Amino acid sequence: MNWEALGAIAEALGAVGVIATLVYLSAQIRHNNEQLRGAATASVYEYQRTLTEMLSSDTELYKIALRGNEDLSSLNPWEQQRFAIWCIHETGMWEMCHRLLNQGALDEGLYRGKEAYWLQLHSSPGRREWWETQAVMLNEHFFRDVSDLLAEIPVRRLGEAVPIFDSTELNQPS
Repeated sequence: MNWEALGAIAEALGAVGVIATLVYLSAQIRHNNEQLRGAATASVYEYQRTLTEMLSSDTELYKIALRGNEDLSSLNPWEQQRFAIWCIHETGMWEMCHRLLNQGALDEGLYRGKEAYWLQLHSSPGRREWWETQAVMLNEHFFRDVSDLLAEIPVRRLGEAVPIFDSTELNQPS
């Protein structure tokens, strides 16, 4: 065997090594992406749990949210501030999910399920008014995408879209 043959064998072994390295790196990247998607999913559910706990532990906030969704003007100035802050919290979750979806870090099925709820929520009169007047702090791309979707959905009481959130009893005299 001469030096040229040994050189060719070494080059072939080097090529095999490069290919093996690329296969390994590809598997590592795929594994990393799966972990990222899992972490993103966990953060979405953690955010949702936190929002649910905020509402369930604060009856006043829950009533403000229900009434504000139906008619923002029915709230006094203090309640309107609390409602606006609540909307920022809740819509922040939607914005986070939107960003994660666009980055490929969130399962589209999970996002579409959440989006269907958020679109119903934002089709209520008070929430729509909040969206149109106070959502300026949201990411421009997110705001534009959601505004396009909302333009296709009629404004209607939240209790009609999601009966569990019917607030008619809250507006009745005691």
